[in-house]
Amino acid sequence: MDEITIKTLSSTAAFVEKLLASGILGGDLLTEALMAGTALGYELARGCCSDEALLPIRVLERQLASELSEYPGTVDCAKAVHRDEQWQASIGASLTSAMEGLARHPLDAGQEHIIASRLREFLVRYHELFDPAISHGTNATYQGGRGDGQVSEACEDEKITPQAVQRDLKANTRYTDVQVTDMRQLMGGYSKETFILDLSDATGERREVLRKDGVGLPTGSSVVNEFQVLREVARLGLPVPTPLHLQANAENLGTAYMLVDYVAGQSAHLTVPMDPASRQRWADSILDSLVMLHRETLQTDRDIRDLLRAEIDELRQRVRDRERHAHPGIACGLSWLQSHLSDLEGRPACRVHGDVGFHNMLMADDKLVALLDWEFSHISDPVEDLRYVKPFIEQLDLWPWFIEQYEQRSGMSYDARAARYFNVWKEVRNAIACQGSLNSLLMPGVRNLALCVAGNLYLPKFEIGILDAIVDANTAAGDRHV
Repeated sequence: MDEITIKTLSSTAAFVEKLLASGILGGDLLTEALMAGTALGYELARGCCSDEALLPIRVLERQLASELSEYPGTVDCAKAVHRDEQWQASIGASLTSAMEGLARHPLDAGQEHIIASRLREFLVRYHELFDPAISHGTNATYQGGRGDGQVSEACEDEKITPQAVQRDLKANTRYTDVQVTDMRQLMGGYSKETFILDLSDATGERREVLRKDGVGLPTGSSVVNEFQVLREVARLGLPVPTPLHLQANAENLGTAYMLVDYVAGQSAHLTVPMDPASRQRWADSILDSLVMLHRETLQTDRDIRDLLRAEIDELRQRVRDRERHAHPGIACGLSWLQSHLSDLEGRPACRVHGDVGFHNMLMADDKLVALLDWEFSHISDPVEDLRYVKPFIEQLDLWPWFIEQYEQRSGMSYDARAARYFNVWKEVRNAIACQGSLNSLLMPGVRNLALCVAGNLYLPKFEIGILDAIVDANTAAGDRHV
């Protein structure tokens, strides 16, 4: 990075800091300004990092790689993997190759603990050059959800205008005479764009929600799949937005999109109640939905291990296709997931939401009125959803009651080993989604702060989260998931 670039970025960063300190920003604009300041600071630190500063990190990597060579599979895999020169020259390349071999040579709990702990120490040492908060892992990531109705006045994608949406909808008989009278983009989400549409036709006025794929499909999931899932779960009677229209042709608006019914409610992460009675009603409503989803979609003829083994292979291939730099934490996580599939022997298979949390819930009158964002939904162990929702139910101080009632109403058990498995799964999946965000950011014409933050800052945090989850799974602390 030359001196002019450094001066330009540092001057811009100083202005953003001044803007944040002024107190004139609020809501989504404040969130975006915080992301901008964070992204600028990170890029300045990375751009100013000299080869001399990285030399101790490379020495540490060689030392750690030598230590890991004592474990079965690490040496053979390191020789077998071939990637481009940029990848091979990146920090962590030798460690990533070593981690990939562990999938074929399972280790005992003590060995896993040592490897994950030592790798965590290395990654923290490296990434703290750019991010002083990296040691906190995923505890230092943005935990919010969709914006509370505040709008983004300008869409970065010029194709997304009321006129363009109206033209594209005209081809569908449901929308032949419709007028798009207003359109507002919601804050939140890294892989999809969400807009509220105000529509008018001969029948009157109504409101619908347009959910559109992000460029490059950062998570690997499209609204084309999500639309079908919504239709399935809506038929069960689950509280979800009614799916109305799917446009799989990406030609007119740049990517595929779907329209769903607008559901009035408040985002749960913004309105967590303090009153015990309200908290009880919240927990009961959420519980009813999860029990219905899992019980009504139970598949007794499926082996969950076979299903997840195929998904792990897909995730590994996605990493190979998208990875520009080495990420040994992701490689370690994928190997751990594959070698621990036996932990799920005999576990039930059903449809799960895959990201159950207050950030994906709309509440009204202490009741769950819409469970949103089904892009991560798949056939899995019901414990995956339970593990995800656990920290949110704990905010209500009702987790012991919740899990006892779940087992009684669903007839399925909460298994501690499965919970620890899906704790690792969550971190791995999110890290790979962040890789997708970085790839999308680098596509022509894309300028998006959320992708900047996810692809640069959150990716290493989720790597740390993967290793934390593995350490947790191999210590007594893992019992806290019960």
